[in-house]
Amino acid sequence: MNRRTTLTLLLAGGITLTAVGLALRGTPALGQAGVYRFVEITFQLPELSGNPFDYLENDVQVTLALPDGKTANLPAFYDGESTWRVRYTPRFKGKYTVRAVTRNRATVQPQQLTPKEFTVTGETGKGFVRIDPQNPYRFAFDEGTPYYPVGMNVAWKSGDTPDIPEFFIAMREVGLNWSRVWMNHWDGKNIDWVQGEPWEAGKFNLAVARKWDKIVQSAEAQGIYFQLVLQHHGQYSSTVNPNWGENPWNTAQGGFLAKPDDFFTHPRALQLTKARYRYMIARYGYSPGIMAWELFNEVQFTDAGRQKNDKAIADWHKEMADFLREQDPNKHLVTTSSDPTILGLFDAMDFVQLHAYEPDGVSTVRSATPDTWKKPVFFGEIGPSGDLNREDGSFLHTILWASLMTDSGGTAQYWTWDQIHRANLYDRFVPLTAFLRETKLPTYRDLAPIEPRVKTKTQGSLSFGPGGGWGKGKGNLFPITASGLVEGAGEMPSYLQGKAHPELFTHAEFPVELTTPGTFTVVLNQIARAGANMVVKVAGKTVAEKAFPATSEDTNGEFTLVAPLPAGKYTIRLENTGADWVRLQRLTLTPYGATLQALGKGNTTTAVLWLRNTQRNQPSDGTVTVPGLQAGNYSVLWWDTEKGVIIKRDLVEKDNESPLLLQVPPVATDIAVFLRQNRIK
Repeated sequence: MNRRTTLTLLLAGGITLTAVGLALRGTPALGQAGVYRFVEITFQLPELSGNPFDYLENDVQVTLALPDGKTANLPAFYDGESTWRVRYTPRFKGKYTVRAVTRNRATVQPQQLTPKEFTVTGETGKGFVRIDPQNPYRFAFDEGTPYYPVGMNVAWKSGDTPDIPEFFIAMREVGLNWSRVWMNHWDGKNIDWVQGEPWEAGKFNLAVARKWDKIVQSAEAQGIYFQLVLQHHGQYSSTVNPNWGENPWNTAQGGFLAKPDDFFTHPRALQLTKARYRYMIARYGYSPGIMAWELFNEVQFTDAGRQKNDKAIADWHKEMADFLREQDPNKHLVTTSSDPTILGLFDAMDFVQLHAYEPDGVSTVRSATPDTWKKPVFFGEIGPSGDLNREDGSFLHTILWASLMTDSGGTAQYWTWDQIHRANLYDRFVPLTAFLRETKLPTYRDLAPIEPRVKTKTQGSLSFGPGGGWGKGKGNLFPITASGLVEGAGEMPSYLQGKAHPELFTHAEFPVELTTPGTFTVVLNQIARAGANMVVKVAGKTVAEKAFPATSEDTNGEFTLVAPLPAGKYTIRLENTGADWVRLQRLTLTPYGATLQALGKGNTTTAVLWLRNTQRNQPSDGTVTVPGLQAGNYSVLWWDTEKGVIIKRDLVEKDNESPLLLQVPPVATDIAVFLRQNRIK
């Protein structure tokens, strides 16, 4: 039997729930401020008039007397025929009593109200996901333990892959705790837009609503906390993944919206959207398994977004976020997803969700800096550029470990769940989730990015790519540090523009110092049909140039330009003097820096590092300097990121005079290390 067996099922078994009450068993105790298992109250309203799905016509609520003497007003939802339900997640032990049922604020007398009262006992679960009160850039549960999201998207059922509840089971088995699920129509998950069925304004499909019951229940049973995506861009787009032509709100389909961007301002659209959200709050808002309501997937791709109607989009988001917070008794977090170009979009959101499909996963994930937003941020979607169905697990591995070393509120969350299933890439998560359990890393709330310095016997290659997409970017200067970090690369646009868009990103400059002569290799993966002309300059002098003539269509492939570099300190300038854009895939300096590159974060007593070999499968060792640690004795754990096991443990001493220096064992691909100061008893 499902762990969230409802009271109505218990009643069917002959249990009486009146003065005797009901003892509810909760999940294992994790603290004193969590929640207990939910309770479902059912009743009948047989003579009700008006639309039962619209709270403006039928605002049905239950007033519950709580053990502490206070009351709670809970929204009820319609579940067919004359049946109404309330789902409630208790926070206290003790006796609860239904004090009243109201319709539009007037008391009504329901039939078959069960239970009228119940008693909660047992132990609490972790509760709902909140912003961590100890660190506004992180998440925590009601009862205080940190929540660090690690998972992947499972937006819809894709082809022959399992349905979402089965995906959640597979995710739990490899230690994942986060997902993201869309309310979309093509796999039967949109409650007011069902393919092949007539649309009636304000009416919801109960079969779809019950499908979501199973998704929510499965998430809780498997320990998955997911973002419920309420809208997606295709619904109101005529150009990007367009579904507007089949949208039942479209006047061409018998609806009431003349064009897609009217969705954000039309009074009837606003009213129907709020009614939809209120129903979802009443039906699913009891659940801690919902990490957040996500208002939109990639709103920048709606027609309104592409027309740069920023104010209408931002105002809509604020209005809907305010509505959700007003109506939701459990105050779930609220977010949305977009590129960061829509002014004011994230102001009313509790945390920021970024999406990216760029060549360099490391540069991309390092661009998610919460200081920019003053709230948690992580990549809710990420994948490699190009064909996502060719992913072999290497990109997934890279973005997981690289994002763990950033100040993001969670790891970067991979998008293509069907490829993970078909290629059986689940095991790529195991080494990271095992590392988190072994080190208890999420409990260290104040770790911030550091810059470890690596030394190896031979020089390596510094290879990096842009972390941004189309646009102007925040600047054109990207200093290359001695440790091999390229400052600002995560925000560097991948499209280098020509004469067609001089207002955007037309050149990049890389201040650098080379100890020996070398090369600068530029790899492109797409050329605009109008053509381009790539130029590399060193200290103002052209050292390499390559022209790309116009063609009948944009050209995909791999196009390489190699520029010789002298020893010395200077600036490399990369520019496009041709007609139109190119797409940058990778830039490589050879030789440069150590053969091992390191990312990390830490505080004065703890640090975690990820070191990767730039000469793949040619093992390299060396030393790494860990900055910021105070003097003391440290335990060091070296971790195999491929097998998910401990390589070795060390004890090292840090003095007051110099940074901590670690001897790095031979690294073929990459390795992680966790160190913390031993407490003096």
